[in-house]
Amino acid sequence: MIPWSTPDLSNVTLVLKSLLDQAVQDSGLSVGNIAAVSCNSPETVRNSGSQCFLTLYLVHIGRDPFWRNTPRVGSRPQLNNAQPLSLNLSYLLTAYCEKDFQLEQRAMSIALQAIQSNPIMNQNTTPPPLDLVWPDLPDGEFVVSIEADTIDEMSRLWQAFTVPMRLSALIKVSVVFITSPVAVVRPAIPPQTVNLDVSPELVTTPPPVPAPVPATPPTLIPGSGLQFPPLVQGTAPNAVTDTTNVLIGVGNVATPNTANNVSLAIAGSGLDQATAADVFLSAVAGGTVWKVTAWRVGTAQASELDLMLPVEYADPATGLPAPPAATPLPGLYNLSVGKGTTPLSNSITIAIAPRVDGVTNPPLLSANSAGVYTVSGAGFLASDATTVVMGTAALANSTATTPGMGKFHVDPTGTSLVFKAPSGTAKGEYPVVIAVNGVAASVGWVAVVS
Repeated sequence: MIPWSTPDLSNVTLVLKSLLDQAVQDSGLSVGNIAAVSCNSPETVRNSGSQCFLTLYLVHIGRDPFWRNTPRVGSRPQLNNAQPLSLNLSYLLTAYCEKDFQLEQRAMSIALQAIQSNPIMNQNTTPPPLDLVWPDLPDGEFVVSIEADTIDEMSRLWQAFTVPMRLSALIKVSVVFITSPVAVVRPAIPPQTVNLDVSPELVTTPPPVPAPVPATPPTLIPGSGLQFPPLVQGTAPNAVTDTTNVLIGVGNVATPNTANNVSLAIAGSGLDQATAADVFLSAVAGGTVWKVTAWRVGTAQASELDLMLPVEYADPATGLPAPPAATPLPGLYNLSVGKGTTPLSNSITIAIAPRVDGVTNPPLLSANSAGVYTVSGAGFLASDATTVVMGTAALANSTATTPGMGKFHVDPTGTSLVFKAPSGTAKGEYPVVIAVNGVAASVGWVAVVS
């Protein structure tokens, strides 16, 4: 297992630069004319006075031979990009002062002392305030050492530059890992209806022995529904209850249509009977049973129950108005049919999802000038009950109106949320999945990082 990786080698360079900057600042030697450390090529630093320039330039990158074939991740065979790229970085450390050799050598002494004193670099071993420069390498760890090179080797190196040879040393950083970016594939359009009817043979033939009933309803997958609990052994569909032969099958997760209403189709049998005239809804956890017959649309059919949920969701703070006046907040609910005030059929578990509005084709979502992405919809909750995943990165909930990097904020009305991509996110397209109470909205936006 690879302990860490970075998508950007400059993150390592910035850590080393901060180490040298801090060493110059904390040195007890007289360093008044030592300029700030530069990471540019040595020939870009010119001097015609007494100021000393200290440079740390990444001059060479090579494969680390000991990590080249190990470790093996996953099962064989593998593609080349399944293995991380293990690298040794070589930096050219130089000091140059045109008119003061003592200041030049003093600057080099300070830099070498800092490297010798910090052979292992990570967020825990780096003294404050250097521990504040690791935000893009939170798990990074590498070894820094001074290479033993001959004067001939250094001379050949300096021939590549257009300036005379200066006081210099080679600094080796190892091992740095770079893993291949995870390819993000745009998700397919989720199914709009998932129906299950009853085979005629089951009316007289007992169904097979069902699997053991779990203690809690199984997790619903966006775009599908599950019947819970299953029929008990030996129970025929026309004998689910003592008073009616109505059977509700499996329905689909509520998804918006072009009018921003929600259409839910339920398959079953006997759904046109008088004992199935009313529709009831209640939370899986228990509590109030709402009569939502007003949601029923179309002519009653024996094998299908069609519902149209209200456009408006209940208020996130109060949960009001209650069904049927509004769609309840996202979550798992039991649905059944009956007559009057009494549910008479078996119940099925359905998932009511949050709604994402205004998705374009193609569904590409761009950030504003401040890097903020905005999503409009309904049913969002300003709490940890709402989760947002961008690509493979889970964003953190924030109370700030303008969230920080890798965080999101939900408007108190539950009709919009804003988020920022995590720091260091590579350029590309990342699907955005929004879920409330464990129920995900239909796949909508794909965030574009440019």
